Amino acid sequence: MSTPSLASRRLPAQFHLWWVVSTISAAGDSMLAFALIWTATSNGPAAVAIVSTLAVVPRILLMLFGGALGDRHGPRRLLIATTAIQFAALAVLAGLSIVSSGVVFLAAAAGATAVISAFQQPAAVVLPRLLITHEDQFARALARISGSLHAARILGVGVGGLAITALPLITIFGANAAVVGLSLVVLCSIHPRSDRRRAPATTSGASIWAALATGIKSVHELRIWPLLAAVALVCAAVLPTVAVVMPSMARSHGWTAAQAGLLEAGWATGTLVVTLLISYTGTIPKQVVPMVGGPALICAALAAMALPVSVPAAIALSALTGVGTAIFTTHIAPALLRMAPPDQLTRFQSLMAIVQLAPPALLNSPLAALSGTGRGSVALIITAGMAGAAAVAAAHGLHQKKSAAIPEERTAAQA
Repeated sequence: MSTPSLASRRLPAQFHLWWVVSTISAAGDSMLAFALIWTATSNGPAAVAIVSTLAVVPRILLMLFGGALGDRHGPRRLLIATTAIQFAALAVLAGLSIVSSGVVFLAAAAGATAVISAFQQPAAVVLPRLLITHEDQFARALARISGSLHAARILGVGVGGLAITALPLITIFGANAAVVGLSLVVLCSIHPRSDRRRAPATTSGASIWAALATGIKSVHELRIWPLLAAVALVCAAVLPTVAVVMPSMARSHGWTAAQAGLLEAGWATGTLVVTLLISYTGTIPKQVVPMVGGPALICAALAAMALPVSVPAAIALSALTGVGTAIFTTHIAPALLRMAPPDQLTRFQSLMAIVQLAPPALLNSPLAALSGTGRGSVALIITAGMAGAAAVAAAHGLHQKKSAAIPEERTAAQA
């Protein structure tokens, strides 16, 4: 294997600019998301379930539209438009938070941010690929952004846990709006190398369903359903645990908001260590090790967390969960995105995002109900089981792709 040149290893300045601003923006989003969930916990498990569900369901329902628009207009242009809308929405919510902080307001705020995110997220994942100059930079670039996003979670959730105990919601909304404004300025200044390469699309509603059919057909032809099932199971195990089980468990144990924030920050720390390491060293060539070992580690950590543990032990187990999450995601994400057809990048990403978001959306409410009524251990055992199932699905998917590759190699050799 040849050693990559210095030019191919050096990530472009435009990528670094987007990397920095997206990290800051993610910190603001995490701070706001934690503030909304923590405020909801004071209104009981039903409020937590409503707010957490509305933070996810609109993304699932609208993500495909975001993917189709991203392919039509380009990721950067779509991000500029949605970021401007996000800034205006945060300004309105900041004003409304002065007169209300009840369940209806919290649900509306979670829903509004989720709708905007549905159009932003696919384009935001594709944009870094358009900012690099060499394809062999992609895995490192994706890992670097992933690592910085988890660092942002540490900062955002930690600050959110402290801020919500001392500051009104209007301050948190205002800080997030300022960060979004900075993102808008940066987006207007960068110019992706492939921003003009867009897939043709019509304006009719049928084109959206055609985009979905095309994406599903591509996934079917690539024979990656077991790998997508592994992604879905990992997300189903980890995301509800971090978003609703840990805060509700902390509330039931009598822990403080700051301690609850440290649980999520512990998970983010674990992911940060791994993703930053991968961003400099690259991924492991033998994929079965991280793609099976990562979910297995998550399974063990969540099962241990179901036992009676102290706050420091819970934080350590949360960090191990983050390590397992990052080991898995830093390897499977670039592998799946490289398979995307060039004219379907944003749509393909929107489908993968739905796979990631749909299982947590279905499980947030029941898991919030379990953990909110003192049965957090049961919720953790359930999520540990899903992580174990993800390891099995990943092993099956890798074996299936390896088996499918053997006949293709023989056919090429015969030709």
